[in-house]
Amino acid sequence: MLILSAGLQAQERRFKNDSLTVKPVQSVLDSLRAQSIAPKTDSTTTKPLGTDTLKVMSNGIETTIVYYAEDSIITKTATNVTYLYGNAYIQYGKIKLDAAEIEINRNTNELVARGVQDSTGKWTGLPVFEDGGGVYETRGIRYNFETNRAKITGVVTQQDQGFLSGEAIKKNPDGSAYVSGGKFIPCDDLLATTYIKANKIKVIPGDKVITGPFLLYIGGIPTIFGLPFGFFPETSSNKVSGILFPKYGEERSRGIFLREGGYFFGNSEYITTAITGSIFSKGSYGFGVRSIYKKRYKFSGSFDINYNRNQTPEIEESPLDSKDLWVSWQHRPESRGATSFSASVNAGTSTFNSNNISTQNFQNNIRSEFRSNISLSGSLPGTPFTYGLSARHNQNVQTGILDVSLPEFSLNMNRLTPFSRSKTEVLKRINFAWNFNTSNSITNLVRPNSASFDIANQTAQADTIAVTFASLSDLLRNAQNGARHTIPISTSFPLLKNLTVSPSLQFQELWYLESLDYTYLEDQNAVRIDTIAGFSRSNTYSASVGISTQVYGIFNFKKSSRIETIRHLMIPSLSFSYRPDFGQEKFGYYQEIQVDTTSTGAPVTRFLSKYEGFIFGSPTLGESASIGFNLNNKLEMKVRSDTAKSEKVTLIENLTLSTGYNFLADSFNLSDMNVTARTSLFKKKLSVNAGLILDPYAYISSSDGETTTIRRVDALAVSRGLGLGKLRSARFSMSTNLNSKSNTNAGIIQTGPNSFRTEESLFRENDGFDQDPTGTYGSINDGGNRPKTQQTRQPQFFNDPNAYVDFSVPWNISFSYDYSFTQSLFDGEFRKTTRQSIRMNGNLELTPKWQLTFNSGFDIDLKEFVQSSLGVYRDLGCWELRGNWIPFGRFTSYTVDIQIKASALKDLKLSRRRSFFDN
Repeated sequence: MLILSAGLQAQERRFKNDSLTVKPVQSVLDSLRAQSIAPKTDSTTTKPLGTDTLKVMSNGIETTIVYYAEDSIITKTATNVTYLYGNAYIQYGKIKLDAAEIEINRNTNELVARGVQDSTGKWTGLPVFEDGGGVYETRGIRYNFETNRAKITGVVTQQDQGFLSGEAIKKNPDGSAYVSGGKFIPCDDLLATTYIKANKIKVIPGDKVITGPFLLYIGGIPTIFGLPFGFFPETSSNKVSGILFPKYGEERSRGIFLREGGYFFGNSEYITTAITGSIFSKGSYGFGVRSIYKKRYKFSGSFDINYNRNQTPEIEESPLDSKDLWVSWQHRPESRGATSFSASVNAGTSTFNSNNISTQNFQNNIRSEFRSNISLSGSLPGTPFTYGLSARHNQNVQTGILDVSLPEFSLNMNRLTPFSRSKTEVLKRINFAWNFNTSNSITNLVRPNSASFDIANQTAQADTIAVTFASLSDLLRNAQNGARHTIPISTSFPLLKNLTVSPSLQFQELWYLESLDYTYLEDQNAVRIDTIAGFSRSNTYSASVGISTQVYGIFNFKKSSRIETIRHLMIPSLSFSYRPDFGQEKFGYYQEIQVDTTSTGAPVTRFLSKYEGFIFGSPTLGESASIGFNLNNKLEMKVRSDTAKSEKVTLIENLTLSTGYNFLADSFNLSDMNVTARTSLFKKKLSVNAGLILDPYAYISSSDGETTTIRRVDALAVSRGLGLGKLRSARFSMSTNLNSKSNTNAGIIQTGPNSFRTEESLFRENDGFDQDPTGTYGSINDGGNRPKTQQTRQPQFFNDPNAYVDFSVPWNISFSYDYSFTQSLFDGEFRKTTRQSIRMNGNLELTPKWQLTFNSGFDIDLKEFVQSSLGVYRDLGCWELRGNWIPFGRFTSYTVDIQIKASALKDLKLSRRRSFFDN
């Protein structure tokens, strides 16, 4: 009920002007357990305001004051004071105030608000003050409408990733505030015993917090950590730039270090950049540049370049002296159109990951190969053509082999059906396409001479060419280039209802800018190979026809059996292909050249290709008329269940057998037999893969009394009583992934020291990436929405999964076993290779705040463990603990970090590290 009073009528409750009793801040904090910090929703359109407004006056009040109270509103005309009782509410411009009791004095242009104590002494209705620059939960407040200044006692307000409280605050018209008896809690727990205490604090909302001398309290006990002043930039709403404080420590081999310190540039709307450097007391140093960019709805990406110089000349046994460079670039398009550009680059010196002084990236340390790809693709509007331009890179850091394809260009025509309107089925399905692609490849691997004869002009070379500017001419001479045209023509039609016939033709033309010429030098009994510059081309063609069908075999069991049905699906296919002999003289692609002389003086000749070892190969030598056979199998069964619907179980997902026969080959007409199998067991929890290759021909051995030589003969093994053939290779693998039931309400918990706030999350949270340009999700009252910090978790997780711990699955274990066997005939004897290994990794949530992760394996052949790691994470409220241990191997090390979660204090941590450099 609303009561309007003019004078001393009604039940009067007086306020004393200076009756605000300062209570300890802790009492305010205690009251917040049952009371939200968030202000009430703007209710100017929902509350029954009626006529409870104060109009514009000439005594300093610049706009209408809207007010409301549930209990009563009393106005004394003599003193020009209005009193509001019971859930009182005032809105004055951008200023909003909720409190149990509010007094408005129009003579002094001031209002006073306070909470009340109930019969048990508990405070209720504590004032909540909002002025557009922040929200403050207070014990009491006095505000002047004319000066826009406020005095606030017992205040608590959210600042960035924590809470700021103070015994008293003076609020200025510009929104800044001076806090006395201040305390900053660096997490969302108001009763946390970890905080920073400072007697003098200045807060500039949305900009920074400046303090006088401050001290860190842990467990409510003061520590030795403190500084004479503090400067903490706010990052919740504005883009910021600033200094990146370095990590510090000591290593035995490289000495005392300052690592990854520098400057962060975050003012741009589209790009942020961090420039960092590291220095060691014994001479090692390094620097890096990392940029993250994004144009909304267009593209996003990141670019990193790092240079490290490691040197330890004082270690006489194994001095370290290396110059390492690594470049990483990721570019992703975010819109689809006629053209698309993407990039994934990872390249650098072979020793970078083993000598990297700035990071401990376990996965990169154990990787041997790195690949890169840059591509531009698109379509030509109104035509059936698509194009692509790309560059590829493949690097093995263990062997030092580097392959670069730059550039690669393709122009493709989509399949066309010129007779689609024909009533004849065969003509209707005729289709053709055209594909054109070029490639230029550079490698530092020197192609070995595989010829069985002597080459006259061959010089001895190392296996690889050093990748340096001095060897650039050698690398270019080792480059290859060429172009290829392909025109496939095909059709298909049914035959006898159950058969499908698929004939096809293929034409191919190769273009090269050089060719080879061979000359036999009789005086050297060797062949000279000359490279002839100039355009050269070759044409090839082939024809094939295939026929396939599907055959079902079904076996039904008795109704008393648990098994209802077993179904066997077979897909047999036969194919016939023909290819002429392009080694004939009329084609001009091969030279028949003498390569040696027998003991009787007779010449030994070979057919040598003009394009031997070229990038797209050379036309095939020898006529071929081959038939191929392939049989795919799938085995399933239905099992009766308690419900009306039977359960289908796959016994064999795929079992394939294939071989072939060349009618025109002069020997060894039958091809190898290939067998592959795949299935899943135990309700698809265990995946099993297997395969083998059998050589159907016999191998016999002969001895001269000293050595035994094995050779392959043109006779089937089964005809010699040697079984189906010789096993050339076999492989077997199985894997499983076991986990508990997922907790759909749980999420990904960040475990790093806000690892990305220095560079990545600052940019994402500062609305370069944020989906909340209004800042609504960043307010204290989020109305049920996610906090702003949670919005950035997903993009950050994909940039660095190692910085997060997944608490949505209490435990997860992955296990795999791999076995491979190969044997080949070399110099009259079989060389066998066997590989067996076991890999396992997983995570275990011991408690809601404890989690263990592990990654390990065992090489059965070498009888040793592979590179392994064990990690631990503990959520400590305002703090977090992370540990990682690599117990053995080249990268033996351990790290332990205990740090505050809040980004403003991310460099405040206790660390213990020991790396493989110290071994």
